[in-house]
Amino acid sequence: MDELETSDFLSAFPRAGELEGAALNDLLVAGVAMRALENSVLFDAGDPSSCAYLVVDGVVRVERLLESGERITLGRLGRGHVVGDMGLLSGQSRSATAISEEDTLTLRLDRASYRRLRDEGHPAAIWLLEEVHLRMGERVEVSYDRVVRLYQEPELARELPSDPVVPDGLLRRLWARMSR
Repeated sequence: MDELETSDFLSAFPRAGELEGAALNDLLVAGVAMRALENSVLFDAGDPSSCAYLVVDGVVRVERLLESGERITLGRLGRGHVVGDMGLLSGQSRSATAISEEDTLTLRLDRASYRRLRDEGHPAAIWLLEEVHLRMGERVEVSYDRVVRLYQEPELARELPSDPVVPDGLLRRLWARMSR
């Protein structure tokens, strides 16, 4: 295990500075500092959702395996992002695989610790929920921008798989709709 300095965490998650010292400390104590070496799998699609990773340093690639056997990249999450947030909140099995693209330092927060903080109404749980909400909104906006780009430039759908971030099945369906 690596040591996680409070200053490093605050550098990655500046909004956590709004937490009082004890609340921030409780969050850091509830989690476990974890270093994932380059190309380490944090979790696989289908795994139970037992934790989330708050990325302090490094990059995590989130990918999905299609029925065709092709792997597509859904996104790359780095410093200041939360990986596995949906599982932390819902408890449903993982929908994607997360792989460190470089040595990555995270604060691993298990679901039980998060729920304990949440059930106590702890400020750290409220902060984390707001952080997840903010980042989730950013990811949805990026997805909408990609769909709009496909409508504006339908030729992108003909050049499958020109955009490895968007599943080719989605591109085919969009192209079929636009061609009507």
